[in-house]
Amino acid sequence: MMTSSGETIPPTDTSNEKLSQAQFYGRNTGPSAIPRLVQRLQDIACDKNTVSVDRLTKEIGAQGHAPLLMVIAVLMMLPIGMIPGIGGALGAVVAIIGLQMLLGHEGIWLPGFLGRREVSARSIRSSAERIRPAADWIHQHLHPRWEFLSSGNASISIIAVILILTGGSLTILGAIPVAAPLIGLPVAVFAFGILGRDGVVVAAGYVLIALTFAGTWLLSSAWG
Repeated sequence: MMTSSGETIPPTDTSNEKLSQAQFYGRNTGPSAIPRLVQRLQDIACDKNTVSVDRLTKEIGAQGHAPLLMVIAVLMMLPIGMIPGIGGALGAVVAIIGLQMLLGHEGIWLPGFLGRREVSARSIRSSAERIRPAADWIHQHLHPRWEFLSSGNASISIIAVILILTGGSLTILGAIPVAAPLIGLPVAVFAFGILGRDGVVVAAGYVLIALTFAGTWLLSSAWG
């Protein structure tokens, strides 16, 4: 830009400005993002024995909260999430993602003891293969609609609080084998809805989370 005196004013760098939730959750999203994420997950675990939680958060979380949330939720629903200690660790990551979403932060920060946890690379590859058919099906059936639920400030804030509560509960209930899959299902539905910009799927997540809270309460009562 030129001033009246002929001086050139460099363009303002706005890359570090804080994005609104609607802007942030509109990036790197859409139905096609889901099969791409599955392929990315396979690439991360290729030719490795283990993958640290820290690497997963850096590689997947760099694309936004929803991709990482989807990966963590899927791991929670598979047998790997029932391994003692893993379910609680995954729940803690979900809670931290929810906190970052609530604060409007783009990045994902994990404490060292969580980041150093390792997951079998073979389990990750197997998980990616298992969910690939579902990811392809979802890709074909998701549509950007009701985006006030998938990227609106109010809905994202409510989902963030839900993630904090459900993820935090797993640090206590993680010893119960069925707790991680029970909580992982609605979390995955939320992630699919946000990632695919499909508010109808997010609405289904709200229904599921209500049923999950009821089921978790009954489960904890019976376990106690």
